[in-house]
Amino acid sequence: VARLNELHIPVTQATISRDIKDMQLIKVPAGEGHYRYSMPAEKQLPATDKLRRTLITAMKWGEAMDNFIHLALLPGTAAAVETLIEQLDDQRIFATISGDASILIICRSAKYATAVLAELEAMVG
Repeated sequence: VARLNELHIPVTQATISRDIKDMQLIKVPAGEGHYRYSMPAEKQLPATDKLRRTLITAMKWGEAMDNFIHLALLPGTAAAVETLIEQLDDQRIFATISGDASILIICRSAKYATAVLAELEAMVG
């Protein structure tokens, strides 16, 4: 919690604990007496499912302009959403840039930007 707050990501222990529970993470040995959280092997979700679950709680709105998509998110969630988008390995996406609460998705064409945004919005419902 302290490290995230140092990085200007406002979280509480309760928030982290709830997220760990919601994501069904488990503690696994990471060597030298340390542990890390991981999804159980039988619970590994495809990137699209992880992205959908995250967007449902994090996405405020999205807008496309030319070949760009701007996603507005809850504070502290952009890096996680950006990582999940990159894990999709969608060839329509050229690059992503995230801040604390927003992501700029650069698509290879305006047509792709419109389609990708529609798919992201459909995930949220």
